[in-house]
Amino acid sequence: PKTNTLAIVSLVSSLVGVFVIPIIGQIVGIITGHMSLSQIKQTGEGGRGLGLAGVIIGWAGVALVVLGQVVASRSFTRRLVQ
Repeated sequence: PKTNTLAIVSLVSSLVGVFVIPIIGQIVGIITGHMSLSQIKQTGEGGRGLGLAGVIIGWAGVALVVLGQVVASRSFTRRLVQ
């Protein structure tokens, strides 16, 4: 079957979000990944793994950015207190 285009866009965007443009690429990857999974379910196209990978990588990247912000914030706050 034909590979869903949004699934490819999702994976590429999520990877761009991890390596080049944090947050923006990941959000695009998450949104297009969910859209592709919905289309794949309706049309029977291929690319479910690509769409799923885009969603997972996107959310994992967002989680890492948030975790990094929390750690940096705590570190900065501890320096101010000491």
